Amino acid sequence: MREFVVFIITALSLSACVTPTPVFEAGTPCEAESFTVIDGYGGARRGRCEVLASNHVQVSILPEDDGYINPSPWYSFKLVPGDAATAVVSLQYIGGHHRYVPKISSDGLNWSPISENSIQVSDDRTIARIEIPLGQKAVWISAQELVTPAIYAAWNARVARETGAELRLLGHSVANQPIQYLVSNPESKNVLFIVGRQHPPEVSGAFAFFAFTETLLAETELAKRFRDNFQIVAIPLMNPDGVLGGNWRHNLGSTDLNRDWGFFKQPETRLVGELLDSLDADANKVRVFLDFHSTNRNLFYTQDETVPTDPPAFFDAWFAATTPRLTNYPFSNEARDVEKQGVGKNYMYRRYGIPSATYEVGDETDRNATRAAARVFAEELMKLMLETLADAQ
Repeated sequence: MREFVVFIITALSLSACVTPTPVFEAGTPCEAESFTVIDGYGGARRGRCEVLASNHVQVSILPEDDGYINPSPWYSFKLVPGDAATAVVSLQYIGGHHRYVPKISSDGLNWSPISENSIQVSDDRTIARIEIPLGQKAVWISAQELVTPAIYAAWNARVARETGAELRLLGHSVANQPIQYLVSNPESKNVLFIVGRQHPPEVSGAFAFFAFTETLLAETELAKRFRDNFQIVAIPLMNPDGVLGGNWRHNLGSTDLNRDWGFFKQPETRLVGELLDSLDADANKVRVFLDFHSTNRNLFYTQDETVPTDPPAFFDAWFAATTPRLTNYPFSNEARDVEKQGVGKNYMYRRYGIPSATYEVGDETDRNATRAAARVFAEELMKLMLETLADAQ
């Protein structure tokens, strides 16, 4: 009995000497002895941060709400160095698993993937341990490159200034952020309609959208001839609130915008519906629709052979023309029916009977290859649309 009492007293004494593990909630700087983790900027997402050692923290990565979330676990935070040469950050995924290769930046603008040798992922992919070299300056760590609404605003303004395209205000998001769009040759009744960034983490699709649109608006003979015959409507950023908040999938209305087309319950999609109504009211004809996204590989979702389009077999012709020109950009075409409600491409097909596609870029596809391929896709699309217009006249 005496030995048991001594054991209990010793255990209590030892437990009293244990220092509680510091825990910092999201939005509060997470202060380890050797560095600090910060998440107070646009596009950041960092859940609870637990300090495990002087140079090691564990960060919870969780979605924005309790609705259905596609497993696109976004994270972004900044490391402010203290005296450590290496920071160790463990990402603990809640409601998801490790998907994106972490990107690192010393200025928040220029990014590169972290070396695979610096990443250890658990067998069930719910924990990823990252070793990050630290210098004298802060570094950003992010699931993908930060392409925030401010970057879109600057790109929109530059493209409008350099190409003569009109930059218009479509309306405002749930959080009253402006949603802008570009219009070229509004006098033409034949319209190419493209949209981007409905889903916040899908940054690789944004790079394709930028290059694709710049090719449409370039001063090449082909692009000028295309713009003489077609109106271009381009909405680069449909979900600014989700991007700014570091959301995995939704807008601030807890809604996947690419499941709200036709329902138009959210202001962002409702604005698109109103724009389409105005185009229809002026006797315009939307001829082709493209919606830029990202997934685990390069592919297109199009209409299958049971679904007639006007013009017919459009995507077969488009891909036949692009494939010989793409030497380092493998892609597939996954044709599907149009029954799934709320998806942008399905809604546009049902409304107009036109070729409508979701343009998907691989999460980790080489960014230069992504841009180069987008330019090829844009060039061949312009050629094909000009040919089909001539055949119809």
